[in-house]
Amino acid sequence: MASAISFQGLSTNLPTDQLVAAIINQQSQPMVRMQTQQSTNNTKATALQTLSTDLTSLNVALDTLTMSGFQGNTVTSSDSTNTFVSATASGAAAGQYDLTVKSLATRARLVSSTSMMPNSAVGTGNYVITDMAGKTVTVTIDATNNSLAGLAAAINGAKDQDGNASDVNATVIQTGADGTSQLVLSANNPGTGKNGATTFSIQMPAGSTLDPGNAGTFTSTTASDSDFILNGVEMHRNSNSISDAVSGVTFNLNQAQTDLTKTTTFTVALDQDAAAKSLQNVVDKYNAFYGDYKKNAGYTQNADGSVTTGVFNMDMTVRNIVNMVSSTLMGSPSGLSATAPYSSVASIGMKTNQDGTISLDTTAFKTAYAANSKGVTDLFNNSGTSTSPLLSYVSSGSKTTNSPISYSVANVNGVLTGTFNYKGSDGTDQSTQLTSTDGYFYGASGTDLQGLIVSASDGASGTLNVSTGISRLLQDLNYSLKDNTPGNIGGLISDLRTTNSNLQLRINQQQDFLAASKASLEKLYSNLESTVGQLQSAGQSLSGI
Repeated sequence: MASAISFQGLSTNLPTDQLVAAIINQQSQPMVRMQTQQSTNNTKATALQTLSTDLTSLNVALDTLTMSGFQGNTVTSSDSTNTFVSATASGAAAGQYDLTVKSLATRARLVSSTSMMPNSAVGTGNYVITDMAGKTVTVTIDATNNSLAGLAAAINGAKDQDGNASDVNATVIQTGADGTSQLVLSANNPGTGKNGATTFSIQMPAGSTLDPGNAGTFTSTTASDSDFILNGVEMHRNSNSISDAVSGVTFNLNQAQTDLTKTTTFTVALDQDAAAKSLQNVVDKYNAFYGDYKKNAGYTQNADGSVTTGVFNMDMTVRNIVNMVSSTLMGSPSGLSATAPYSSVASIGMKTNQDGTISLDTTAFKTAYAANSKGVTDLFNNSGTSTSPLLSYVSSGSKTTNSPISYSVANVNGVLTGTFNYKGSDGTDQSTQLTSTDGYFYGASGTDLQGLIVSASDGASGTLNVSTGISRLLQDLNYSLKDNTPGNIGGLISDLRTTNSNLQLRINQQQDFLAASKASLEKLYSNLESTVGQLQSAGQSLSGI
């Protein structure tokens, strides 16, 4: 490869290469400054993206807190072996429950009395099963699946008239030492079926080895519901897993008792440790967010004594974003009632430290949570309070008004109708009339009642106060901060990328200029060397005359 052209000392003995490099270096300084600015912008964009990711993690932690952290329960049983019954709970109110198991729910079964090898033919044609819900499935057996095992597989893969799997499953059980087996049909679930049905049926094609006409018979075991006594009330269910007797509690019946005078006592309590751990995770996620801001907002002392300024230093826009996040998390829900037991997270043990981080006093939190768990959860969840027992708050959204909503519900010509009066977002008095077909009223989209759901009865009249919890407020803030508008994280990142794109255009132009300038300088010095060389040759010729 040819080496770069050098004019060093050819005729003038001047350091021409160095002169060209020095001139180009001087001319390139504006470009270097632009490249440095690009690098700084990229670093800042990355730091902003990290803050955005941290905010998402904070919101996930808040969602976990509200959806599972506050739903945790501890369950203790008087029977540590869970011989007759066990229990689990989530989102249940604290309470104590005594349970006695009288009998378990059983499955309906049909067992073929015909024993045969699994690959023995059963006979072709249509086998029709009617389950305990009254739905039928038709299974066609032909030469490709004409066996006991083939019939079982076909039954398990069949669909009813609605396209759903049958509530009957088939198994082939080996009952003989020689490998002979019997077909067992079982209901998928224990307990009685539709209209109290206790069994199901199978109709076989003529000629089938399982058909009673060919000495085939099925032994029937009927289904029964479970029978148990809960806090003195005898109850029946078509399952051994009972989740609809106590809200948030599931009882699993394991064995019927012979001594019905004994009970198993369950104590359901709030899981304070789980709630505290979940809230501590929120604190940790905020501190990670604040830490990533802080390390880019100050100065760094370098080993050589110089100082590097962080990309967020003196940036009031980013500082304002951090302040908004902090004040939202450490503030109060929007529209919270003045009579609420806790008005802010500070009242349940969260505090802001001198260095800007936050911390949780676990003891104070557990005390508050034990005293009034709903008051604690209302700080983070959307909530509502009604002055009339005939209207109950169900849920609300981020756009639901926080102004007091007066309501009046009546049956108008057979239709449940509710009139809701409130202060609109524009400050004007608003009145909205809603109708209900299911006992619930749903706020219309695009109005200040959007997201509101309440249940009500005829005659309800009073006032509803709706609060938007901290979790929702911070989620809404996170969404807005990701938007590509000025002042938001998304907007700042977008501006930095646009700036860098414009800088790159100018850098490209500068590089073209420098390339042309270098070529011009090299040509200039080349001509200079040539001219001096010619003069030197002429001088030498004259000196020889």
